[in-house]
Amino acid sequence: MLSKADADAVRSQNRRIILDHFRRFKVSTRRRMSEATGLSLSSTSAIGSDMVRSSILSEIGAAEPPKGRGRPEVSLELCGALASVAAVNITVGEIAVTICDYAGATLATGRRELDLSHLSPEELVEAVLTLLARTTAGGMAGEGALRQIVVCVQGVTDAADRRIAWSPVLAMRDVDIATPIEAATGAVTRVLNDCGAMPERFRWGNELESSDFATLFIGFGVGMGLKLGGRTFRGSHTSAAEFGHLNHIPRGDLCRCGNRGCIEAYAGDYAIWRAARGAPSAVERRVPDADMRALAAAARGGEVAAREAFARAGEAIGYGLGRMFALIDPLPIVFVGSGAAAMDLLEPSIRRGIAESAIAGAGADVAFHVLPDVDRVTMEAATTLALAAVDEEMARGPGAGARTELAARFLTPEPAP
Repeated sequence: MLSKADADAVRSQNRRIILDHFRRFKVSTRRRMSEATGLSLSSTSAIGSDMVRSSILSEIGAAEPPKGRGRPEVSLELCGALASVAAVNITVGEIAVTICDYAGATLATGRRELDLSHLSPEELVEAVLTLLARTTAGGMAGEGALRQIVVCVQGVTDAADRRIAWSPVLAMRDVDIATPIEAATGAVTRVLNDCGAMPERFRWGNELESSDFATLFIGFGVGMGLKLGGRTFRGSHTSAAEFGHLNHIPRGDLCRCGNRGCIEAYAGDYAIWRAARGAPSAVERRVPDADMRALAAAARGGEVAAREAFARAGEAIGYGLGRMFALIDPLPIVFVGSGAAAMDLLEPSIRRGIAESAIAGAGADVAFHVLPDVDRVTMEAATTLALAAVDEEMARGPGAGARTELAARFLTPEPAP
């Protein structure tokens, strides 16, 4: 006989599986839940009914009439009004906010342009809170209490998801911004490296066939997120996976991190612009996307300096990937950001760099996927993280007192299908 603790654990896991099913398919019935998850029909019926009573799921009418005898099945969906979550993106020159309900529907968005480079920690927190308040000032019909906030930031964050250890867009170092935001809003708040969180954009989708893959941002910086063994990779002390700051050429070009020879010093937008236009080694500003598109057009038009700058960037990325593949085996890569819009210029030298640096060229033929809109990917990843945390709470049961524990957690492995 199962002990109460064992029975509670099984119950929570089954509820997680059901919630994951609704994240993937949006609308379902008790019978479809059983067929898709492998749980018995009696289990999915009981769990579904309990979640309806708890306002986690909503009944939305009859599904298609049954082929045989019996009453029509009732369709179910996640109840958006149960809760709301916020995604915050702190990037060069701006802060952006997206508010979503529990079903994942966008309720409100806000954006504020400002110079972040000289803000104090208190001023940064106040800027985030002001934008959150402004975004929700008009009210959001039917929204539940704000339960989770995920803040994504360029730079290194700590493993506890509380502190910004270092950021190229901020002057501050080793600052806890989660605690004051949490205190002001009452919502569990986590602070994450933006690139490290990007794999979560694909948590509930079917765009990638592999469960192991990397997201590689190319833009104002170069950053990576890794999904390995069903879990988004994190370091033991920091967000880690600083692919862009692996050394490519010792004592080479200046990187905005202050070191020389990093991959980013050859593949970031400022590095490509610097190589093509002979511009000064300024690393503190973002090259406008319009300028990078014009530079890519010039390269496609045959301008030698522009073509060589993109080829050099691709080579740096390719050599970095080849070395990484020697450590963890080749895996698909999702390219994100303004640089991803120039993949036709980068891809040949990326693949050549992999072939020249990996053992026997392993990984030179891995699948490449391209999603240029980095802001959208970041916000969708942060929203997914926030909703997954609320799901974890709901899996334990409403009112289980798990909210304060969630701040110390990152991601649980995805439930088995």
